[in-house]
Amino acid sequence: MFEMGFFSPGKSKNRYLAIWYKKISAGTVVWVANRETPINDTSGIFKVNRQGNLVILNGEDTMVWSSSSTVGMRRNGLVAVVVQLLDNGNLVAWDEYSTNKNLIWQSFDYPGDTFLQGMKFGKDLVTGLERYMTSWKSPDDPSPGIYNSLIDTNGYPQIFSRKGSVLIMRFGPWRGLVFSGFGVDIPNSVYKSEFVVSQKEIYYSYELVGPVIQRIVLTWNGRIQFLHWIERIQDWIVYAETGGDICARFELCGLYGSCSMNRHPPCSCMEGFEPIIPQEWEASDWSKGCQRKVPLNCGSEYGFKRVSGVKLPDTRKSWYNHSMTLGECDLACRNNCSCMAYANLDSRNGGSGCLIWFDELRDIAEFDDGDTIYIRMATTELAGTHTY
Repeated sequence: MFEMGFFSPGKSKNRYLAIWYKKISAGTVVWVANRETPINDTSGIFKVNRQGNLVILNGEDTMVWSSSSTVGMRRNGLVAVVVQLLDNGNLVAWDEYSTNKNLIWQSFDYPGDTFLQGMKFGKDLVTGLERYMTSWKSPDDPSPGIYNSLIDTNGYPQIFSRKGSVLIMRFGPWRGLVFSGFGVDIPNSVYKSEFVVSQKEIYYSYELVGPVIQRIVLTWNGRIQFLHWIERIQDWIVYAETGGDICARFELCGLYGSCSMNRHPPCSCMEGFEPIIPQEWEASDWSKGCQRKVPLNCGSEYGFKRVSGVKLPDTRKSWYNHSMTLGECDLACRNNCSCMAYANLDSRNGGSGCLIWFDELRDIAEFDDGDTIYIRMATTELAGTHTY
């Protein structure tokens, strides 16, 4: 399915070591080794050096890239490394002297702009290894561009896209089957997704279950595209794309603002809230967001307003528990003055687990098949509303 070699992208004369599809779509590159250190002629050499590292040398025998591998076992002072390009596109290096084929290094640990089935997108909490996507600088330049996509592990983990250091898009928290606010991963006959949160690692991955060939790409201009290969037309089609609508922009409507594609303008304050700076809001600058009409005090009477059909807010300042019921989650929130809202962590089988927010709510959007959240409100704001 895949092959590896040196290539020059588009109109560029620079040379890179890369992996691309062989049996279909010739030239579709999925991984580049020396993204930041191209070779300017055809003299490139790829080999395993005496220390067991995978290296790329230029015509002057200068090393321009290294895997920086760590070989655990040696015999008679020699290193024996087996290098394989697997059929899933993963370039791996094994320690031949180990009894269990000890994996030394793999390209799947260092993704570029492409995410393939079998990869882990996220963080190894034991080793600190972080697997994230970085766009190409341009269609002709695979060096790291200005966009990246990664899992933020603060609070309940979630996926962000950034332009430089600026957050531009957020996948809502994982809800057991899908990310809140995104229907891309709704169970289907093409692939199945997994989001793992444990003490050792946090990652997202997917496996194809049908004959479809899929790749996920962070494009040079910041879009995340799910691409499928169509044999009949011998081309890739965009199966799904994120970042294309205005409500995908991170925190477009500010604190307690809610975004809807079915509304013009798209931003409105949630019920019980009003613009912080009305003049800016009316001029279509919603960034400051909204504030409570009736402020909350720890000793004041309050309840929880049930709001359905939303992409759940930013979870960086949140707490979660996988085993609690919704009733236990409600009680935990009531007993903490800093708790602003709560929801089920997992939407499957009627809901389970507990997700609690300890900060102002931000980056909320409205969707017909969205999730349900319970927001702390002053009692006077709850008259005639559905509360839990």
